[in-house]
Amino acid sequence: MRTKVTFALASMVFALSAGAATAQERVLRTILASDIRGTMPGKSPDVSTGTVLQNIYEGLVAWKSDGTVAPMLAETIDVQDNGALYTFMLREGVKFHNGAPLTAKEVAWTWQQFLDPKSGWVCRGTFDGDNIKIESVEAIGERKVAFKLAKPSGALLSAMARSDCDSTGIAHPDSMAADGSWTQAIGTGPYKLSQWRKGQFVELVRHQEYASRAEPTDGYAGAKDAKIDRVRLEIVPDPSSTKLAVLSGNIDLWADVDPSVYAEVKASVAVGTSVAQTAAVYTLPMQNKDPVLKDPRVRRAIAMAIDSQALSQALTAGTSEVNRSLVPVTSRHYGPAQKTGVGYDPEGARRLLTEAGYKGEKIVILTNKQFPIMGDTAIFVEAMLKAVGINAEVEVVEFATQFQRYYSGRYQMTVWNVAPYLDPMFLFDRFIGDKIKQADKVWDSPAAREKLTKLYAAATPEEKQRALDALQQQFVANMPLVVWANDTTIAAFTSRLKGYEAWAGTKPRFWNVGF
Repeated sequence: MRTKVTFALASMVFALSAGAATAQERVLRTILASDIRGTMPGKSPDVSTGTVLQNIYEGLVAWKSDGTVAPMLAETIDVQDNGALYTFMLREGVKFHNGAPLTAKEVAWTWQQFLDPKSGWVCRGTFDGDNIKIESVEAIGERKVAFKLAKPSGALLSAMARSDCDSTGIAHPDSMAADGSWTQAIGTGPYKLSQWRKGQFVELVRHQEYASRAEPTDGYAGAKDAKIDRVRLEIVPDPSSTKLAVLSGNIDLWADVDPSVYAEVKASVAVGTSVAQTAAVYTLPMQNKDPVLKDPRVRRAIAMAIDSQALSQALTAGTSEVNRSLVPVTSRHYGPAQKTGVGYDPEGARRLLTEAGYKGEKIVILTNKQFPIMGDTAIFVEAMLKAVGINAEVEVVEFATQFQRYYSGRYQMTVWNVAPYLDPMFLFDRFIGDKIKQADKVWDSPAAREKLTKLYAAATPEEKQRALDALQQQFVANMPLVVWANDTTIAAFTSRLKGYEAWAGTKPRFWNVGF
């Protein structure tokens, strides 16, 4: 009975969505597992928000699939003063969604919002920290923008391209209301925001005056052909409803298929699938300022208690590759050093707990159920920790609450699945830092910060590899968080949809696909 009701609800939702489409209009019907969290680019790193905003905004540069950087809104990039001054010449003919031309003024304005401490921009620490510090952003005429840094850095362009920062997309000032709130999303991307009915759906429409690059599509870079007239993203947290909807043809794309139903979905003759290994990581951050977890022996014991292979099999049907390093298995920098993480050793975990004087203090694992794999991870990990004598307990909250608590550091241990960083440097940057300055940092270690600085300063791939190897050694010694696997993304779509591919960046790209 429950299945029938769920199916009926899913059918009704998607049928209503399709009902407004004209016979000539090309509409892509898809879903979001949760609502978006705002319209400011880079304000929230969650998948739902990023999925929408990466199709709306574009930055000066963009990541290719291999993590290298290519120009996007920039025509040329001039690097001077050994990397302390970057001057971008903007492309001609680019227009915002409101019809206004892209000029240096909008670029400088956007970056002023990003760097304003009052904005709450979560990526600000990357550009106002020890490794990259932007001193000024100046518009020079109509088409030139100069970024002056406090000291030389070869990492600025890759930092600008970060997908969790929505490629530091450039917005038109009309996106902001008089009170300073972001009420619109006016970018230059192939799609523009048409409607956002909170808690229900987000709708994008094709940007009729979009100016595409000419280079071949590669990751977030290159040509973007908006072949779809309208993209309707319904908010459907329940994967069982989504499965029924894609199998019945009530939606056209499920970009993040639950691995537990992959075999069933793949067996449908009306549905195509695409699978790709990604740079996304499954992690369990631990609060090293906590009275119990401040002891690295306890953190190491927790890592030893977790059977990563069993988690992969139970939660991803074995599709995710086990990894105990912040360097993804897809990276060119994943080598012998990255394979030296702490493995499954329950007896060793018990010995370490005894040595640390652990006396059954409670350790709470914070999670949510809006993303089923996050809730399920916590349940499995709770059982594994209890099996070695740890008094673990799961606390389930809404994702919005978990998000706030993560960024304020108010947790003992949490399930935190990290979106792909195609350049592994930023996975380390995401976690390493001073908690006093930035409460969301997990790995608060002077030695780790020093090694991260060397990673940012690396001038060659060989230097970068040595820096990453040194960080891996420090990671194993400190065990600030548990990494248990890299994600595999699975997409399912109607056989009528052409050109869609799962890819290393995970989040769906609505350009270059059509019916």
